[in-house]
Amino acid sequence: MSRLLPACALVVSALLVPDGRLRAQAGLPRPHLEWRTLESAHFIVHYPREMREWTLDVASRLEAVHVAVSGLVGSAPSARISVIVEDPYNVSNGSAWPMLGAPAIYLWPVPPEPQSQIGNTRGWGEILAVHEYAHIAQLTWPSRNRRERLLWRILPVRVGPLARRSPRWVIEGYATYVEGKLTGSGRPHGVARAAALRQFALEGRLPTYTQLNAWNTYLGGSMAYLAGSAYLEWLVQRKGEASLEHLWRRMSARQRRSFAQAFTGVYGGAPDELYGRFVAELTGRALDAEAALAAAGMQVGDTVQRLAWGTGEPALSPDGKHLAVVLRSRDLPSRLVIWRTDSQPEDSSVLKARERLLRRDPQDVPAIEYAPRPKKPVAVLHERGGRSHEAPRFMPGGQEVLVSRTEPVGDGAYRPDLYLWHYQRGTLRRVTRGAAVRGADPHPAGDRAVGVRCLFGRCDVVRVNLRNGRVTVLAAGAPSRTFHRPRYSPDGARIAVGVQEAGRWRVALLEEAAERGALRFVGADDGASRYAPAFVSADTLVLVSERGGIANLETIAWRTGATRPLTRVAGAAFAPEPDRTHRVVYFLALHGKGLDVNRVALSSAPPGGPLTLDAALAPVAAIPRVTADSFRSASLSDSRAYGAGPREYRVLPGVGAGAEGAFGTVALASTDKVGRLTWLAQGNYGTRGTWRGGMLGASWRGSRPSVDGSAFLVEHTPSRQWGRALTSALLDVRYVAGVAGATLWQDAGNGQQSLRVGVSSGRVEPADTAAVTRSLAMLNTDVSRRQRRALWYASESLSVHLAGGRTGDDWRRGVVELELRTGHGALGIAASGVYGDAGRDAPVFEQFVIGGLRPPLTERGVLSQRREAPALPFGVASGRRLAGYRVALLAEGLQPFYADMRAGERLTTRHRVVGLERGAGANGVPIIGIPGLEVSGGVAYSLDEPFRDKLRVYGTIIYRP
Repeated sequence: MSRLLPACALVVSALLVPDGRLRAQAGLPRPHLEWRTLESAHFIVHYPREMREWTLDVASRLEAVHVAVSGLVGSAPSARISVIVEDPYNVSNGSAWPMLGAPAIYLWPVPPEPQSQIGNTRGWGEILAVHEYAHIAQLTWPSRNRRERLLWRILPVRVGPLARRSPRWVIEGYATYVEGKLTGSGRPHGVARAAALRQFALEGRLPTYTQLNAWNTYLGGSMAYLAGSAYLEWLVQRKGEASLEHLWRRMSARQRRSFAQAFTGVYGGAPDELYGRFVAELTGRALDAEAALAAAGMQVGDTVQRLAWGTGEPALSPDGKHLAVVLRSRDLPSRLVIWRTDSQPEDSSVLKARERLLRRDPQDVPAIEYAPRPKKPVAVLHERGGRSHEAPRFMPGGQEVLVSRTEPVGDGAYRPDLYLWHYQRGTLRRVTRGAAVRGADPHPAGDRAVGVRCLFGRCDVVRVNLRNGRVTVLAAGAPSRTFHRPRYSPDGARIAVGVQEAGRWRVALLEEAAERGALRFVGADDGASRYAPAFVSADTLVLVSERGGIANLETIAWRTGATRPLTRVAGAAFAPEPDRTHRVVYFLALHGKGLDVNRVALSSAPPGGPLTLDAALAPVAAIPRVTADSFRSASLSDSRAYGAGPREYRVLPGVGAGAEGAFGTVALASTDKVGRLTWLAQGNYGTRGTWRGGMLGASWRGSRPSVDGSAFLVEHTPSRQWGRALTSALLDVRYVAGVAGATLWQDAGNGQQSLRVGVSSGRVEPADTAAVTRSLAMLNTDVSRRQRRALWYASESLSVHLAGGRTGDDWRRGVVELELRTGHGALGIAASGVYGDAGRDAPVFEQFVIGGLRPPLTERGVLSQRREAPALPFGVASGRRLAGYRVALLAEGLQPFYADMRAGERLTTRHRVVGLERGAGANGVPIIGIPGLEVSGGVAYSLDEPFRDKLRVYGTIIYRP
């Protein structure tokens, strides 16, 4: 649920990208939306207008959440907490940003699906707020060490001792512990946590202590929540509830302690040692649970296909001959495959290999077949632009499959849309645009489908016209009611759908012909959650039932309410897909490495009724739900327009060092929480050969296109630089100017494009000639595209910069840059080239110059003739034409590169450099008050005269509004 980014390394880790390029930070708020603000005693909440209903429902309970969580944790932040509600990717998530003095919470309002680990809630907004505020209350616990407080007070981003020293399993495990303790629901009370811990224990696959924080296996990343919270519960049972607060006190004490030291002083043993005992006891309980299930009689069905990682829900063709399923893996992109359901003969090559083996060694023993042979796909639909196709459903004719794929809206947000895949022809037709429809099921007539549309925090049952994509609401959701996975009856007259309200999931019927018709709930009102229904016949449903504390399949005769269990598994069974022709049900079965596709006959049934696991077996059995704080709602202040937002201020240091010299920067930045308005005042001072001066700039992103402007005064005297004193002061200059521009950016899913126009006017004062007025207009366009297949990827980007103006004389200049990348996994190669022409009559100031650091106080377009090469002195080459290329190996850490740059009339003199370099950047991280940032550094060796055999170390930290 949470994506916590603690400690001072937060900013750098948020900026570093695998290929080292500069790019915008993903998933942050879209500042151009119509934002509103409301306040309470401890919170200030910012939200887009269309998410008002969900936000008000959550915000009205935030003060009650604050009281309950702060009381349990034993601490509360001294500053008011900013809460930002946004829906960038149409998924269920949230994050906490525990900055001392400016804590923030980011909430994504789309509710989770019932089979997920976070599907067991009294309400998504409630448990999300409790979990994320638990992070804030815990991790902003102040230090009592005076020296430590003083040190962190002067740093740009301040975090407390718990955020810096707590392992991830403690951070996420404790917030999960709190969510269960205070809501009586959540992961500790759900069957998903119990199933994962139980199954992993039975297979001997529980994580070691070192794997709790990060484990690159199926559900490995979730173990910090699942096993972490269970471990904390075990510790509380041994030492009492107060022991956790004692741990936080020891970690924040005047006496500096590591987490292990603080932990040992509370619990009387090292954390890894006690975790070993916890795993031993948990495994014993899992074996007891398995014994109880085996004694009652197991019914797990037959394995159709043994799989690993997270398999998607299976879909069956109308004739029962084909099965569609989404296959996922740790390393490869997801792919949708179609298999034949009948048994396939063993591959002849396998038979020949076995015969050859026995001929060569008759005493050898061939391997037994312990799992079904891998099926050969009839058809495969690969991801497009890194986005997979999900939730397949066969159309009535059996030749097309209705799928969904997440698509960009264009402004940085993504929504799932429907497509029709004709797998025999290989065609793919888009049905909806920006509809946010998921889990769609086609009508037997084939002209429409029913699905769930999740937008703005509410999920409605909708009908989609498959010809034109028109969406009609059939049943409206609300913050307190959400829907999941509707399915048509065989005759298309009614719809079965999962409904969550009042803290559990139930199955309801909806008449298809009725516009916004009433729901008819089916099944016993026994408190058990039931969901994922599908029609076995006109009168019978098969669904997932959590009765007894384990997710199993059962059938319900919806007219009478009679139920019959269909499976009894030790892990979990879900996603039923009935084959009405052959009277079987396909489903997904949990195991320690992923999900298998299983099949069970409709006539099968485990002996006796449902078996309820003893609650004493927790955490391998779900902790029974308890009545907990209802977090009463309170009245809220009237909301107001967000405007430019509340201001935050940061004093930020910058630096630059290279062949021309070194400089330092002090910047005062002001941002707001959603990044609408950022302004930046900074001053630069350093050695005489580097850039000096000051700049005041601002960027307004509350509109599309965004607009920005700046005024600056800079001085550059490269004749006095470190790398080589130039023979004249020809390139020395003092420049004062202003610049304004507008930028329109669009995300195309498989790439991006942007267009920027700008103007500038100012005064250039060369050292050896009279000052002149400089005015210019510029246009910059960037287009990028990317492709991916399995672990292979490729991308292309093209940048064109055009500028023209007058600097004493008229001039025009154009620069074209092209970059190509390709690679496999984490390794790749990038090749780029640049060509520029400034025209025959361009003044000296407007001609290209190679070398030195990037100008830190001006935007790139104003001085596009200055081409940085920090390993070379400024002015190593100059002239009206520019050409160059660069080749780099893409890998983690510093990346090897080779560059060749030329400038002049004939472009014959080469200036080659080899080295190691890394660069990263972002348009800003407004939620913690950081403006645009560029970081780069490296070491390089010059190959050509006049600087042959020179080794340079260089680096920069530069801020932008």
